[in-house]
Amino acid sequence: MKTIYSQAHPGKVVLAEKELGHPGPGEVLIKAKYSAMSPGTECGLLHEAIVPLPTNIGYAMAGEIIEVGEGVEEFKVGDHVVSTIEHAQYIITSELNCTLCPKGVDLKQAAFWNLGHTGMYALRRSQIQMGEACIVMGEGFVGAVTAQLARIAGACPVILTGHHDEKLEASRKMGVDYTVNTKTDPEGLEKLLAELGLLESGVPVIFEATGNRAALLQACQLVAERGRVIMISQAHGEDLPPIDDPIMQKGASLIGTYVNSKPYKLKRADLLITGTWPPVMADKLAPYKNCDVWTSDEDIKVYLNMIKYGRLDVTPLISHTFTYEQIPEAYDKYVFPHPSKEITGGLICWEEEDSESERLTSPSMNY
Repeated sequence: MKTIYSQAHPGKVVLAEKELGHPGPGEVLIKAKYSAMSPGTECGLLHEAIVPLPTNIGYAMAGEIIEVGEGVEEFKVGDHVVSTIEHAQYIITSELNCTLCPKGVDLKQAAFWNLGHTGMYALRRSQIQMGEACIVMGEGFVGAVTAQLARIAGACPVILTGHHDEKLEASRKMGVDYTVNTKTDPEGLEKLLAELGLLESGVPVIFEATGNRAALLQACQLVAERGRVIMISQAHGEDLPPIDDPIMQKGASLIGTYVNSKPYKLKRADLLITGTWPPVMADKLAPYKNCDVWTSDEDIKVYLNMIKYGRLDVTPLISHTFTYEQIPEAYDKYVFPHPSKEITGGLICWEEEDSESERLTSPSMNY
C-alpha cells in the first residue's frame, strides 16, 4: 500500500509518498478521515524550534482502523479512533497511541481532540468551582474551548478576551457571557470587571492562552486573593514579567498545564482471588480509568463524549477546511512564517466526498 503524507522542511511543507507494509504486533493500520492543523505548534516546527527538519508534520487525526496486528485487544477493524499521528492518508501506529471514538461522534470535531484535551487539562488543573468567575485570555482554538469547558463546569460569568471580533463573536454564539477586544479597547477588560464588581475583589480563575508575557502579568494583577492563574501557553524568547509580587502578596497560585506533564495512558497490575490462597497476580495489565487520575486518554474520551451528547460543539471554531492536496498551500498561507490571525481551526479532509471543502480563496467563520 502506498500512502500520501506531509513532510516539514525549513519554512515549507510538501506532500510525499511512501510504501506501507502491514501492522506488526500491537499495531493498527488507520485510514485517515480528518486531521487538524495546530498553527502555533506547527509554526515552531517549521522554524526548527522543536526537532531537526525534515520531519513529519501534524499530530491530531480522526480515522478508521482497517487492519490490526497480532495481539491487538482494544480495537477492531471498523473502529473510529483518534491518534497523535501526522497528516497522512494511511498510517501504522501502536494501539497505545489510539483512543476509541464513541459511536455517532462527529469526526470533524473529533479531529480537534488534541487541542480540546489541552483545554480540558487546564480546566482540571484550575479546580474551578461552580459559580466562580473566570477570564480566558486568548480567543484561539484552545482558549475558546477552555472558555466553553469552564462554562460547562459552572463558571459564572465566563469572560473571553482577544484581538479579533469574528473569533470573539463565534465564542459568544457558543455561550460565553462576555467578550472584550483588548486591541481596539485596551481598557475594556478593567471597565467590564468594574461593572461586574470584580475589579476590586479580583477574579478567582484566569486562564492565559495568548503566549504573551504582558497578558500573563495582567492576569497576575487581576487575579483574586488565593486565586489561580493557569498558564496554557508559553512565550519563548521574552523576559519573564514581574509576576512574583502580585502572586506572593495575594497568596495566589501560578499553575502550569503543559499537557504532556500528565500520563497519557496507565495500566494496572492487579492481585486476584481465583479460588485458591494467596491471591495471584493477573496475567494481563488492565486499563486504569477515571478514579483520582485523569490521564490524557480519559480526558480525550471526555472531550469526545461531550461532542457526542451535545454538551460541546466546536463547529463554530472550524474556520477553514482543506483537501489534503491543499496542505502545502495551507501551511504557506496560514502557518509560516507566523500563524495567520485569520485561522482558528484548520481541518484537513482526506476523502473524496469532502472534495468540495472550503477553498483557500474564500475562508469564512462557520457560525
